[in-house]
Amino acid sequence: MKILPYKKRSSEDTSAEILKTRRTQLGLTQRQVATAADISLPQYNRFESGERTIEGASLRVALAVCAVLQLDPFIFLKEASSMNAYIDSLKMNQSFVWDETKLLKIAQDACDQFNNELGTTYSLDNIRIAFCSADNIFKVYRDFTKEYGFHYENRSEAALFGELAEAFIGRTDCDAPSHVDGILIRTDIPMGKNAPTEYFTVFIHELAHIFCTTHEIPTAAKEGQRFYDLYCAEDPTDISGRIQNGQMNAGYAVWREFIADIIEDIVFQQPAMFLHEVRPAIREYQKHIKVGNPDAKLALSKILSIVMNTKEGGETEKWEEFEKKLLKEKIPFISIFQIVFNQLHHKYCHEINPDFIKQLGTEYMSAVIQNSSPEDMMAFAETHKML
Repeated sequence: MKILPYKKRSSEDTSAEILKTRRTQLGLTQRQVATAADISLPQYNRFESGERTIEGASLRVALAVCAVLQLDPFIFLKEASSMNAYIDSLKMNQSFVWDETKLLKIAQDACDQFNNELGTTYSLDNIRIAFCSADNIFKVYRDFTKEYGFHYENRSEAALFGELAEAFIGRTDCDAPSHVDGILIRTDIPMGKNAPTEYFTVFIHELAHIFCTTHEIPTAAKEGQRFYDLYCAEDPTDISGRIQNGQMNAGYAVWREFIADIIEDIVFQQPAMFLHEVRPAIREYQKHIKVGNPDAKLALSKILSIVMNTKEGGETEKWEEFEKKLLKEKIPFISIFQIVFNQLHHKYCHEINPDFIKQLGTEYMSAVIQNSSPEDMMAFAETHKML
C-alpha cells in the first residue's frame, strides 16, 4: 500500500478536513480509525465534523489518531512549520500486509457465525476469496471477475482504490453444485491491534451483501433474474425512461448498502446506541447529501442504518411512535424513514419489489435537492452545462 504524504497545511485547511482527507486516502472508515485509536466512534466523528478539534484533544487521543492516519502531529500546530519528515521517510512501498492464511481462517469463522444466525450454508467451498493491495487491486478485480464469471463493471483504478472489500454474486443458479460467490478484500489496510476483529466485521458485511442479493426477489437465486438484472442499469433514450431509470438505480444503491448494514447488525447483535448519541454522525453524513456528490447515496444509506440500528429503531413497532422520536431528535429525511421503517417490519425485510425501490429512489432525489444549497445547485448546473 502506498503511503500518501499529506500536503503542507494551508491557511484554508481545517483539522477536520485534514483528518477526513487522510482517512479517505487510506481507505478507512471512521469506525476503523476510532477502533484502532482506542476511542469511541462518536468521539472521532466529532473531530471530522468540526464539533471538536484534534488540537483540543488530550495528548494521548491526538497522538493515537495521528498514528492511525499516519499524520505528523505538528501539522495541527499553527505555530509550527509543517514537519512531514516522518511521512516522507516512509518508503512508498511500505505495506501492512496481513497473512492470507490467517484471513482465510477469519473468513471461515465469519461464514460459521453468519450460518448460525441466518441458517445459510456459506463456507470457503462456495465463497471464493481474492486478496489484493492498493498496487494491484485493478488487476485482481479484473482477473477475479473473469475467472468466476462474476458481473464486471468497467470501474477505474481511482474508483477501486478506496475499496476495502467488495462482494460478487455468481451468475449461475444458486442451487447448482458449481455455483460460487466471491469476496475481494485488501490485505494492506493498517487496522492496528484490532485487525482480526475488523476483518471479521468486513467479511460479515460482504456476506450480508451476498445474502441480500440472492434473497431480494423470488427469482433472485436464478441466473440473470436478480433485481438488478431485471430492473436496473438500463439506458433508455427517452427522457421519462431516463428519469425512471435514475430512480430505480438510486433507490437500489441506497437500499443495497443499508440492508447489508441491517443484516450485519442482526448477525452481531451489538448493544444499540440511543438516537441522541448518533446525531453528530448523522449531521456529518447529511453534509454529503447534495447534488453532484457521488457519495450522496452511500451517505443516506449510512444515516438510515445508523438510525434504524439505534435502541429506538430496534424497539419501536409502530411508525407513529417512531416518527415522534425522530422529530424530537430533529432527524432529517422523515419521509424516507417511513418507507424504510415499514419495509423493515415485513416478515422478510430483505425482500423488495420495483415499486418500493422506485419510491425510495424518488424520495432520495427529492432529499438531495432539498438538502443542497443554491450554490450547490448552480455548480451542478454549470458542470452539466444546464445553464
